Amino acid sequence: MTREDWRRAACWVLAVPLFVAGCASERVTGLQRRTAAAQPGASVPACPFSLGAIDDRRDAQSLGQMGRTHIDGVGFDEWFRAGIASIPGYTRDAAAPTLRITVLKAYVHGLITLKSANLVVRVQLPPDGSSAAATKTYRGFDDSINWSTSESEIQQAFDAALDNLTAQIGADLKKRCGA
Repeated sequence: MTREDWRRAACWVLAVPLFVAGCASERVTGLQRRTAAAQPGASVPACPFSLGAIDDRRDAQSLGQMGRTHIDGVGFDEWFRAGIASIPGYTRDAAAPTLRITVLKAYVHGLITLKSANLVVRVQLPPDGSSAAATKTYRGFDDSINWSTSESEIQQAFDAALDNLTAQIGADLKKRCGA
């Protein structure tokens, strides 16, 4: 064998296990609770709010399918609530204005080497000093490369989608109270 043949063989020896490992998974159990992520501008005083009901109106509890990998929704509610609670200004104080959220969609899907995690929610923003309560629909997403369809990769995509969603909601809360 020539030096070039050995180099190609070495590449295959390294690439095949990675490919097989990525294709072997048939199920991802669900989302894991994470520690609160720091929001951009977290040092600026935030508008206090409490979290009211989270109404899950998704058609299915499953979070999608990527190739042979099924992503079920185990742990979704706790993961989602912890993410919303990471928005600056969150308090358990019942006197604070209450944010009500309806989860409309939560899913991930892939197309060859791309994946897209999406969270679509309707949020009832509390009234502020100058305006009444408002209802707004938000879409948090993460579009990224699908390397191996691993559980950690799918978790990271949902975490990034949740970070995107909470940043949007947090920005609107700041605008409403003039912070």
